[in-house]
Amino acid sequence: MRKLKQVLGLYSLPKNLSEVFLMKIKDAKLRIFRVRRLMKQFIFIALFSTVAAQAAELPIGIVKLIPNGVEVLSYQVGQLTDDSRRDYLVVVHRPTDTAQQASTRPLLIFTQNIDGTFRLAARNDNVVMQADEGGQCDPFTDSGDSGLAIKDRYFTVQNGVACGDHWTDYITFHYDAKEHNWLFHNEIAQSWHLNPNPGGDALLPDPAHVTKADKKHPITFDAWRPTR
Repeated sequence: MRKLKQVLGLYSLPKNLSEVFLMKIKDAKLRIFRVRRLMKQFIFIALFSTVAAQAAELPIGIVKLIPNGVEVLSYQVGQLTDDSRRDYLVVVHRPTDTAQQASTRPLLIFTQNIDGTFRLAARNDNVVMQADEGGQCDPFTDSGDSGLAIKDRYFTVQNGVACGDHWTDYITFHYDAKEHNWLFHNEIAQSWHLNPNPGGDALLPDPAHVTKADKKHPITFDAWRPTR
């Protein structure tokens, strides 16, 4: 920041002009932030440019179980149960899926059997946000990655946007061995606002809103519904 001020000549300008340049610096930082997000979107488009290539990477046993009339939007591989076999989270949608013609985006859980085959273990049509629920951007694909994360029987659906508004909405589930099912763990929603201080970061985080599971009233993955 000091070097940038020197280049712009802020130290030799009157106070009012300095404030103008500081505002320009803030605007430039915000534009850089948005450009980086756009670059991530372009990477995402390159990675998921063809649905056929996406599905081709999935085991044929899972491809055969994909419902008719939908295509693969995203997927993630990891351990979703107590065993050490590879399981899959797969998000599907209709071929025509835009903000003007939004499709539901079912999240399917495929678990691997001991013989290497797969079964559709659970499904939720509401946890992945639709294309028209993010304002200017797609709330599931805007992040530039798969939008899914798996670790140690836990998995998270990562909704969020960073154009116009800036917010994230992460919903996490975990596998319960006694129930032989996935239960809601928590939901963490957070937004960001513009920093009124032109010399600081372009965006500042608002307090996160955390919704934790009620252990007395557990919610299964397929029964979970958004409160938004």
